[in-house]
Order: sequence, then C-alpha cells, then structure tokens
Amino acid sequence: MPRGPLAHICLLVHDLDEAVEHWSKILAQVDPGQLVEPIVRYDRFEAGEDVMAWACFVNPDGCEIQLCQPLNDGPLGRRLAKVGEGVHHLCFTSPDLPGVVERLADTGVELTSPELSQDPDMPWQWWTFVSPKSSHGPLIELAYPYEAVAGKWQPAGGEAAASTPAKA
Repeated sequence: MPRGPLAHICLLVHDLDEAVEHWSKILAQVDPGQLVEPIVRYDRFEAGEDVMAWACFVNPDGCEIQLCQPLNDGPLGRRLAKVGEGVHHLCFTSPDLPGVVERLADTGVELTSPELSQDPDMPWQWWTFVSPKSSHGPLIELAYPYEAVAGKWQPAGGEAAASTPAKA
C-alpha cells in the first residue's frame, strides 16, 4: 500500500507497453524500489464510458506511478486525442471515503459527482473525483486505500470496504 494518502499519479499514454518500458528505465535510476514488486496490471478495465488498460508501479514507501491507455473512444480516449499524453489525475485515498466526499461538498469543493463509482472487477473499491475547477487543473481521484498483492489491487489490510457506501 502506498504510504500516506497520496496513492498514485496517473498518466494517460498512447501505448501502455512502451510507457511501462520507458518508466521501468526511469524508475531503475530514480526510484528502484518501485521495481521490486510485480507491476499491478489490468489489460481491460471499465469505468463509466471508458474501457482502458493500465499498469501501476508498486511503491510501499510513497506515491505510485500509474499508466493508463484508453481502449475506446470514451472520455479518456477523447481527452488523449485532444491534449495528448500527460497527467490525468492524482489519487488520494481515505478509509472514510463517503465522509471525505461529504465534507468536501459541504465546504464548496466541486466534485465530478457526489455519487461514488465502482467497477464489478473490484467490488470493494469505490471512487469519485474532485473537479479540475476546484483543484486548479488536475482531476483528483478520491478512493478507498488499496495494496498490491501478486500483481493485483486488493483492499488495504485485506479489509473489504463497504459494499454500498453512504452517499455524500
């Protein structure tokens, strides 16, 4: 599990295999600890209108690097076509995700949706995003804590998050 609430930085890429190869070379020099554990990789992941493949370098000591390749012409694919490769979002995690979302909304922080999203392949994981209007540029993903085990993500500490979290 990444140490601290800043879990990962996600980059949109055109070619996931090429990006993994390049980032492996970069991390070998600047943060070789991220190459010790197997990369967490999902070759097909669906979220809303998006279908994507992604890979995440595991970093138990800090922020992880996630690389995401859109596989369809959903919002991610359109964004990649329009603005090119680069930072897509920063991810912060909290075991009190519904509470964080509610408190942010109460303080006037704009969310992309107060409803939490979920993927059937990870029924324990829920997320939403802080709008770029409130973050002054990047999307900010808000999610439950996770850890990498054998190249896949699972709930941090093996504890399942609420199956139907409270709505913000």
